[in-house]
Amino acid sequence: MNKRVILLIALTAAAFAGCIGGDRAPEGGEVADMMAEAVGDLDSYRFEIEMDQTVEFRGFDGEGSLEGERVSLRWTGEINLTDQSSTEVSISKRTDLAGERAAEDVVEVYFRNMTLYQKMGDEWIGLLQPDPEYGIEKIDQLAHLLEMIERGGVVVEGTERRDGLDQYRLKVTPDADTAYGIMLGQISSVNPRLPLMIDMNRLFEEGSVLEWTVWISRETLLPTESRISTVYTAGPGVLRVPPDAPGGLEIRFETLEVRRFGGYHEPVVVVLPAEAMGAPVLRPEIPAEEATPGG
Repeated sequence: MNKRVILLIALTAAAFAGCIGGDRAPEGGEVADMMAEAVGDLDSYRFEIEMDQTVEFRGFDGEGSLEGERVSLRWTGEINLTDQSSTEVSISKRTDLAGERAAEDVVEVYFRNMTLYQKMGDEWIGLLQPDPEYGIEKIDQLAHLLEMIERGGVVVEGTERRDGLDQYRLKVTPDADTAYGIMLGQISSVNPRLPLMIDMNRLFEEGSVLEWTVWISRETLLPTESRISTVYTAGPGVLRVPPDAPGGLEIRFETLEVRRFGGYHEPVVVVLPAEAMGAPVLRPEIPAEEATPGG
């Protein structure tokens, strides 16, 4: 289960334009290897993530019950892999299906000089990261994408002209652990308590649909967009409900997660907001046995 929990991330891209003719596309594994090599030479890039989710509760009656809600995430970031610095801003919004109740949350995170700065409410706080490579690894979206692709299977479905670029369209079939991690991560992002109401193994086997496409530039072999669309339906036999619960209960999740990449090799200079510069910087606690010389 730990391995599955680690793989919480999902990725994928937008609709395609007209197909183009030309040379026969290489095999999927070959394209994946060339993409990994191209990404390994990067010194900077930018990303945008859009995730839209809808969850519907069917048959759940009673005071305080919800018919469902919509959750949207807009996340932008830029990463300098050379000096290991980054900027991230995410905006998450929740509304009920009628659109009457809404809540919004904004998070700003900066990583610079081995320190992670984050705005907590109206205050800024810093956390020293003794291992800057680990700090940047957590938000390196391209590294996450490649890791998941390498675990699965890749087929080149064709070539297309998109956004002025000739691109390969790849269909990715994730391995079971990755697909399970995507499911668990998406459902938990709606509400971390929901997986407790569901037999997740049975949902994975009987009630899950996942489609994953990735586009990469034919010229640079770098990813441009990636899209994962999923549907999970937890009905009778999958939901963990009391024996006397009414019949016909069902929870249905739909998610579209789109990631766009660009700004490759363009200068990325991370500048802290003025308010963050004076933030207190905390140091992580080091176990006594590690802090003792020779321990």
